[in-house]
Amino acid sequence: MRLIDFNLSTADLQQTLPLYWEVNRNELQPIQSVSLVHQQLVLVAASSGHPLTLDQFNMRTRQINGQAQLYIQTEPQPLRLFGYRLSEQRLLFG
Repeated sequence: MRLIDFNLSTADLQQTLPLYWEVNRNELQPIQSVSLVHQQLVLVAASSGHPLTLDQFNMRTRQINGQAQLYIQTEPQPLRLFGYRLSEQRLLFG
């Protein structure tokens, strides 16, 4: 998923939605930061802590080229993200 597509699809959503990585059906990890690596926007999740909100994500990515692809940091390499879903007032990448 490209950053511009994500931004367009979330423009009308509540900006206070917290962002999570859905590891599996029973495990969510909060997205805590983003980094740009080789024109890839990599989301970094942690096992605990406070998640970024949609508004915070938008503020941190405002200057990044909309063509950047979204990834989630995993071992041994980041995984490309293709979508998200809304569940219980949370935005879940998976």
